[in-house]
Amino acid sequence: MKRSIERNDNLYQFGPFCLNAGERVLLRDGRLVPLPPKALSTLLVLVRNMGHVVEKEVLMAEVWPDEDVEEGNLAQHICTLRKALGENPNYIETIPRRGYRFLEPTSGVHHPSKRYMAKAEAHQVYLKARYCWSKHTTNGLKEAIVYFWQAIDLEPNYALAYAGIVDCYLRLATNYLPPTDALPKSAAAMRTQASDEILPETTASVKIRCDWDREIAKREYKRADELKLDYPAIHQWRAAYRFSLDFYNQTLMKTERASDSITIGSQRSPSDLTLPRFESASLTPTEEVQVFCVIAREQMDAGNYDATCAVLERWWTMGEWPKIDGLNSPLSADLLFTVGTLAGFVASARQVPRGQKHAEELLNGAIGLFEHLGSRTLSAEARIELALCYQREGMLDLARTTLQAALEALSNEEYEIRRFALLRLAAVEWQAGRLHVSLERLKETDELVELASPSNNGRYHHYWGTILQTLETAETRGESLNLALEHYLQAIDQYEAIGNHRFAAIAENNHGYLLVTLQRLDEAEMHFVRARKLFAAFDDKRRCAQVDDSLAHLHLAAARFELAEQAAGQSVKTLEMGGLDGFLAESLTTQGLVLCKLGRHREAKRILDRAHQIADRCGDSESACSALLTIIEEMGASLDEDESIELAAQLDRFLASSQKASTIERIRKCRELVSPTPALRKYSESA
Repeated sequence: MKRSIERNDNLYQFGPFCLNAGERVLLRDGRLVPLPPKALSTLLVLVRNMGHVVEKEVLMAEVWPDEDVEEGNLAQHICTLRKALGENPNYIETIPRRGYRFLEPTSGVHHPSKRYMAKAEAHQVYLKARYCWSKHTTNGLKEAIVYFWQAIDLEPNYALAYAGIVDCYLRLATNYLPPTDALPKSAAAMRTQASDEILPETTASVKIRCDWDREIAKREYKRADELKLDYPAIHQWRAAYRFSLDFYNQTLMKTERASDSITIGSQRSPSDLTLPRFESASLTPTEEVQVFCVIAREQMDAGNYDATCAVLERWWTMGEWPKIDGLNSPLSADLLFTVGTLAGFVASARQVPRGQKHAEELLNGAIGLFEHLGSRTLSAEARIELALCYQREGMLDLARTTLQAALEALSNEEYEIRRFALLRLAAVEWQAGRLHVSLERLKETDELVELASPSNNGRYHHYWGTILQTLETAETRGESLNLALEHYLQAIDQYEAIGNHRFAAIAENNHGYLLVTLQRLDEAEMHFVRARKLFAAFDDKRRCAQVDDSLAHLHLAAARFELAEQAAGQSVKTLEMGGLDGFLAESLTTQGLVLCKLGRHREAKRILDRAHQIADRCGDSESACSALLTIIEEMGASLDEDESIELAAQLDRFLASSQKASTIERIRKCRELVSPTPALRKYSESA
């Protein structure tokens, strides 16, 4: 084994790095690599013991000699070091349940990143492609394809460029683009700029997208390693390119848009791109499944479920078990996980009856295989997606315990997946009305923001906006709501930068709902209209229903009760088809409130009782309480004594569990309204 680390007094050189122990600095190619003092101390201990395992207790004693710190601090600094050093080669090895070892690089070290890292010239062309891509227009995608091919001309094994071309054709084929009139003003202005007006590498959205590209590639390398597979080879990417091109051309013929294929940019047309030099050998079934699962996961991450279904159509149809005959256990598990995750998203978007149950069956199958293979990480990842199915159905307790089990199986070093699970758990706790617990889960992810992928950063800002909007109090209302608006805008920016137009529209809807709270109704309506256009373009029925519910609240605030009734009724009608009871309860409550405003109290009471029963059955105490409060606030004077006593008892239960300041205040006021006797009133005051 050839040594490639050199010691010279207090200098340690490895790869492009030079660690100066005397000056306590780390240089890369002569440039300073900024590191926190404790992270640098950790690196020094590991490098001085190169090739040997350093126990966690020893490391902590060396780095924090006079401090009592938790093991999580050490794991965080290891994550920081890995981020700074890169993963190719991976200098720091984890020894499970023991500690860490600084690996001695060798001349024959494997550099898998060569497929997604390129020479400077090819990378610059790749940045131009991503700049054109970030316009999110048909012409922008076509221009991007030309630049991606130029990058491949310069770097023939550039897998990221192939992945970019595949993504462009899939977006074009499924028309996964925001309608021009549904773009935010700032985004629309950026998309009208010529590609040569600014340097692509200086554009924030391009940087975010390129960071995401690298994160996806690293994730898939780790996944392949976990399954004892190789990352997809170039001949697999070429085959995937051919599939995406064929899919695009077939779509053009079906939609009579064949004229679109005449030119792409100024150099090539789709037919010209199928050149002999890109011919590849036919793939084995194993190679096919692997590369198409990789592409499918990226398309799901982007919210393009139509493209994901097309990519996986040869192996899976909604409601059926996937075709896994002839596949080995690792790829069978990978396919089950991928289609199970997709089934949950598709069932939610298209309101497929029992669709979540189908997704649960697939994901449970994946979990069983992953555990059989000894892959705790991938099993935990599947549990995170399984929990989302439970959450959609309103089974919040089951979602919570499933996410907690996933977190227990993940080490502190698997920070990206842990952060993903914590964000999902924060959403579950918020939906269950456990707002302070939700806030705690969200704060656990704060220290990992700089290490997170753009997709998780979008979720982070989105959840912060939602929780701040909910946790507002009379004293902090203006401050917290303004901060919530900022978080929503940051979430939209992150989602738009990675091309997830579906999630950007979700944030748009929530942003608009907050503006209704602030009585900025004209602004709110603009956001709702934009979000609904996006969801309608993607055939996302569930999200259209949620925007309809938001529009009903807008019309209520503007005293347009007939329009509110139409919007609320449409929301309920859509949600009744898909079995997503948690969301249905919210829309039923809105519909009941609208009917109260129209004076149709008997009909409203029946609907609000139903909303309460559905939410209570799901464990969604906040929605269940909201339905009861609406009954009391709107119909309190017409309730008989027995109804009042029963409602008072139920409100006592919600008062003990609610964590939302505004809800607690509503409960206290409503308990006064339904306390018909001095004894009950005295009990109310003492509580």
